[in-house]
Amino acid sequence: MKEIIPMTFEIEKLEQDSKNGDGLSAYILGRSYFSTENGAECNYNKAFEWYKYGAEILNDPRCIYGEGICYDDGAGVKQDGQKANELFIKAYEPLTKLAEMNDPFAIFILGAYHFYGFAGVEKDDAKAFEKIYDAAMMGHLAGIYDIGTFYYNGTGVKIDYIKSKEYLKIASEAGLERAKQKLDEWEKDFNINDIE
Repeated sequence: MKEIIPMTFEIEKLEQDSKNGDGLSAYILGRSYFSTENGAECNYNKAFEWYKYGAEILNDPRCIYGEGICYDDGAGVKQDGQKANELFIKAYEPLTKLAEMNDPFAIFILGAYHFYGFAGVEKDDAKAFEKIYDAAMMGHLAGIYDIGTFYYNGTGVKIDYIKSKEYLKIASEAGLERAKQKLDEWEKDFNINDIE
């Protein structure tokens, strides 16, 4: 397997960079609070605030998508599927342009469009796997985690517990708590340490 260097970020620096106009930092902040990444505690209100700031003030398509996720899930804001879909549609084309420039965050998000079928995009687990795999190879930490779960569950790819463990271990060692939890959970199902 190619060596993957997971990207991790400091919350304080992300806040400063966001306030200085960096949309990607606002997206990563929102995602950090939404998904408990980069040492942030889960806080849907803060996630929504940062996504909204990045979407409305900085016009960042990754943040527009993130704001859509909050509306879709009712996270930090009242659930509104119609508003979520409008935001997913608005973000899609600019995200494809960012993905063409090898932005791992946009590539990862496009994988989510295929996984969930957002904005009328065909739900296709194989395409979702392909996009998220590409983002993971660029160091996208949640992508690394997701690839581990895709291999475990056979989502868009053949089940491969060895590869699953490898990716989850990378994400876990980079500090992604849910990867540690997933490895522990699977340890209860069978002895994952026996998989080499």
